[in-house]
Amino acid sequence: MKYQKTIQLKDGRVCTLRSGAESDGQALLELFLLTHAQTDYLLSYPDEVTFTAEQETQFLKEKAESENEIEILAELDGTLIGSAGVFRVGTAEKVRHRAGFGISVDKAYWGLGVGRALTEACIECARAAGYTQLELEAVAENESALKLYESVGFVEYGRNPKGFRSRASGWQPLVLMRLDLEGENNMESIIRPEREADHGAVENLIRESFWNVYHPGCSEHYVIHVLRDDPAFVKALDFVMERDGKLIGQNMFMRTVIEADDGSTVPVLTMGPICITPELKRQGYGKKLLDYSLEQAAALGFGAVLFEGNIDFYGKSGFTYARKFGIRYHDLPEGADDSFFLCRELIPGYLDGVTGVYQTPQGYYVSDADVEAFDQAFPPKEKLRLPGQIFD
Repeated sequence: MKYQKTIQLKDGRVCTLRSGAESDGQALLELFLLTHAQTDYLLSYPDEVTFTAEQETQFLKEKAESENEIEILAELDGTLIGSAGVFRVGTAEKVRHRAGFGISVDKAYWGLGVGRALTEACIECARAAGYTQLELEAVAENESALKLYESVGFVEYGRNPKGFRSRASGWQPLVLMRLDLEGENNMESIIRPEREADHGAVENLIRESFWNVYHPGCSEHYVIHVLRDDPAFVKALDFVMERDGKLIGQNMFMRTVIEADDGSTVPVLTMGPICITPELKRQGYGKKLLDYSLEQAAALGFGAVLFEGNIDFYGKSGFTYARKFGIRYHDLPEGADDSFFLCRELIPGYLDGVTGVYQTPQGYYVSDADVEAFDQAFPPKEKLRLPGQIFD
């Protein structure tokens, strides 16, 4: 495949994006060694490289002659400063629609728009080659890269908790992402992991969503503030939903246990707070976020989720009354209404033969005084006593 385009970097310099040529073999090898020494987020280390400049030359020759693969180089003042490629996942009929994507940029040129330009060029070429899905894997810690990929439409669909094993930091989770190139399945919203930079906005979103719902004011925004530092908090299952660059929803999970009647403890998850911004409620966003979150929890091997919620909504995502599994809510008197206490098995049969008492993680219990103090950092809102509130 062939590609040629001139772009202006953020500092005003003009950069050329072009498909690689045989004459670029040595320069591309040198760029590969340089970039892979600059960051711990790429696949290999420079000392693992066994291919030669001649082999790189052959690689570029094959890409230039290919109808469905390409290696695009970013060149500035005669020097290669980045490269990115589109490669087919396989030739079998069932996977011909899928392409992979990889990129690296010289650290000296980070932040100038090179990465975005190369990414967009590869998307353009993948679509032109007839692929309908473009895929990548990125280290979860590489937040700037994830933000870039999300901004051009990639959506996270799973995680590999032990995708990389770094010499410096040990296990590195990989985020698995895909971009629908056909467009018909592109979501107007995306779901991604919460980042530290999101904390304030998420807490404000939760406050707006829960204010005066269950009691005058709310405490849920302080609860998540506390839970993020709790050992039971599952960081890999802490999600936000965005639409048009704005946070519109969130969900998170905590580890807890069932204290079984036979004296054992059964590990389970609980969930929430979960919310969608008030103006977008009852439009399907909540179920989309919930279903995605549960899929990810199941993929990580968790067996069941128990929490307090409305069966009319959560029943649509597979929840039922916890009493059907023989699980009782702690501190609830015998015979009291337990219709709020819901359960869903993520592993079929996980709770077979289990009876016992569910324990809410202690982090959910916060004092009114602490909530009031935390709330002072937010814009003033009136606390109202409204019909339907279940707490004083």
